[in-house]
Amino acid sequence: MKTIKSGIGYSGKSIGNTIQKVLLVTTTCALLLATITFSLNDWFSSRDQVFEQLQAAAEIVGHNSVAALVFDDSETAGQTLKSFSSQPNIVGAVLYKPSGKPFASYETMPGVLPDSVPVKKQGTLGDYWFTQLEVDFDGQQVGRILVLSDDSFWLREQLLQLLLACAVFIVSMLLAYIIAHHLQKKVTMPIVRLAGTTRNVTESRDYSLRAERISSDEVGTLVDHFNDMLEQIQSRDNDLRLIQGLLEERVDERTRELAELAKKFEHQAYHDALTGLANRITFDNRLQDAITHARRHDRHVSVLFLDLDRFKVVNDTLGHGVGDLLLVEVSQRLKTCLRGDDTLARLGGDEFAILLTDLTPGATGDVANKIIQEISAPMVLKGHNLTLTTSIGISVFPGDGDSASEILKNADTAMYRSKDKGRNRLTFFAPDMNKKMERRLILENKLRQAIEAEAFYLLYQPKVDVKTQMIVGVEALIRWDDDELGSVSPAEFIPLAEECGLIDRIDQWVMIKACEQLLKLFTQEGLKVQLSVNFSPQHFFRRSAPEEVAVVLNKTGFPGEYLELEITENLVGPSMDSLLEQLQGIRALGVEISIDDFGTAYSSLSRLKQFPLNTLKIDRSFVDDLGRDADDETLVKTIITMAHNLNLKVVAEGIETDAQYNFVKEHGCDLVQGFRFGKPMSVDALAQALRKQ
Repeated sequence: MKTIKSGIGYSGKSIGNTIQKVLLVTTTCALLLATITFSLNDWFSSRDQVFEQLQAAAEIVGHNSVAALVFDDSETAGQTLKSFSSQPNIVGAVLYKPSGKPFASYETMPGVLPDSVPVKKQGTLGDYWFTQLEVDFDGQQVGRILVLSDDSFWLREQLLQLLLACAVFIVSMLLAYIIAHHLQKKVTMPIVRLAGTTRNVTESRDYSLRAERISSDEVGTLVDHFNDMLEQIQSRDNDLRLIQGLLEERVDERTRELAELAKKFEHQAYHDALTGLANRITFDNRLQDAITHARRHDRHVSVLFLDLDRFKVVNDTLGHGVGDLLLVEVSQRLKTCLRGDDTLARLGGDEFAILLTDLTPGATGDVANKIIQEISAPMVLKGHNLTLTTSIGISVFPGDGDSASEILKNADTAMYRSKDKGRNRLTFFAPDMNKKMERRLILENKLRQAIEAEAFYLLYQPKVDVKTQMIVGVEALIRWDDDELGSVSPAEFIPLAEECGLIDRIDQWVMIKACEQLLKLFTQEGLKVQLSVNFSPQHFFRRSAPEEVAVVLNKTGFPGEYLELEITENLVGPSMDSLLEQLQGIRALGVEISIDDFGTAYSSLSRLKQFPLNTLKIDRSFVDDLGRDADDETLVKTIITMAHNLNLKVVAEGIETDAQYNFVKEHGCDLVQGFRFGKPMSVDALAQALRKQ
């Protein structure tokens, strides 16, 4: 502690009460004006400081939320907003999408957040202050953040400041009174010295300085009080320095946390959240680097594009939870087939990509075969026994492309070729595949247009009773003639419709159109035969099959007892809790149910016994070799016998020769259809054929 002796002198003449009053009034006015000025300045400056702190907090959290906004991860964004819980004055925050739609929020109590985005950038909303900032990424706005603060903390601080100002004002008034009352040199000199000490403390901010006491009167007491105040200020300054050190440590700790959070966000930005594998961004970058290296050192780079066969069936029948577990299991199996430096990525959905470097095409094929074998091994997920297959397309740099995008695109094209060839296989890219892919894209676009324009027509193939050889039913077959593509085979556009999710709309159109056309024959000419239409598994996956059939029957007025739905055999293979209930709902409408192409999916007849079926249709692949293949003959006879034991009718499709007809007739087949009895015909030709019989 250092004592300061001021060399400032003072001289004056006492003028009694007049000087005392003048000094008192002058001092009072000056102190009052200074108090008001400093109070107002502190009021507005502290208010601006609060908004600056809100803006700083909003900038930090907004920056930390960029990845969540870009990847539409509202859960992570909500966790980031919860970091405001460490600031008690912040009562709420909202992240908005660029459209103004709330994306994630945080609030300490219900009803704090506004219903709409405020117009101003900052201001007040009821009892709360707010500020809002745009959240940008690479110069483009990806969102907006709004932060609300409770002003009660600020008001208490301002009240304390006001009380302190009043206290200082009162002390200063007392000092002014003493100065006015004692104008003598022995009174004014200590005050002048005290003022000098005050100035030194203010200029140097050295709170260890002390004023010298040179009198034992009130002025000496004032000096003691001033020194006590300095001692308190010095103590408070030391405390503030300690708090500053603690705050700096907290900031450093928070900085480390933010750095770890940034690493986490970076990992999420370049990896798949479900499997932990690299995502498409990472795969594209590594593929580009690998091609650059291979081009420089004359090496090969292979890309395998994998798609899980019929994954959608598993996802729709067993649920997305099982589907996610399956994807994780597949990713683990794929890892076991690869080297440590190979890149495995999930591109989205059930599509995976693998980057292999420094391998010949032959070795790449070996890896692909190993993957096919590994994926096809049975797996048990949540009590479900599943067997999965995969279709793989392979493209190799430099032979199959010169850029990363071209190599990946060609591998994708080869993968679709694997699916076209029957799935569960690998296919190397060939240049002519691009033409097939181009046709596929054109066909998909035109198919969507044809559905909207209803540019299809129906033909009917007769079903003939084996005993009477009379037409007792027909199967409605869709046909499509395009102005540019010509006649497009159903074998080409029906599988495409299934992959693109358009088959249910085609089914609905066929059912309505066929019901309308045959109902006209029923009512106008009294010609009644059973109508069979194909019914996609998609209707059952949506768990709405009975309702959709009922809508068609009500709309067309077609009698349900004359309608038969043909469903695929593989529909009754995977477990689906609602299948039995839906089939029973369809049967309650009077509609019969037939299993189409029976024998291709190798389902057991004992399982078919559980369902309310009426008919089995033997697939034409078994009928083709009747009379030439003893195994097929045995299989057909067995199917007919066991179906009759289950009280099911049997239809043999694809009957084209007398030998085929005689065989199925001899072994008790109920109905036949095929070119021997009539090719698919228009509704008018069907009417004419029915009139003749």
